Amino acid sequence: MAQTSQGGQPGGQGTQQLSDRDILQLCLNECKHKASSLNIYIQEATSEQLRRDYMTVLGDVYSQEQQLFELMQQKGYYNVKNANPQDISQAKNKFSGQQSQSGMQSQSGMQ
Repeated sequence: MAQTSQGGQPGGQGTQQLSDRDILQLCLNECKHKASSLNIYIQEATSEQLRRDYMTVLGDVYSQEQQLFELMQQKGYYNVKNANPQDISQAKNKFSGQQSQSGMQSQSGMQ
């Protein structure tokens, strides 16, 4: 468990304690932020080598995210409800409909 004072120094009066759950949540949030930033860097990279390097780092960040997520689930900090088959079917239909509509729009724009 980590301790920091309000002034940022360990120990002392006015200390706040972060729980293991808080620390893991902060780490997971940081991984999500890194992944989001890396996606932008990949899209905007002008060098193919740089793009590949960013993609390698992004893969590492995804692995870290997965490990944190699994650890949080094991400790009971991150509970995910399984979707029922009807919800899955509805989501699939929704996104396949959007995909076919966007395909038609791009084709009509090309004519």
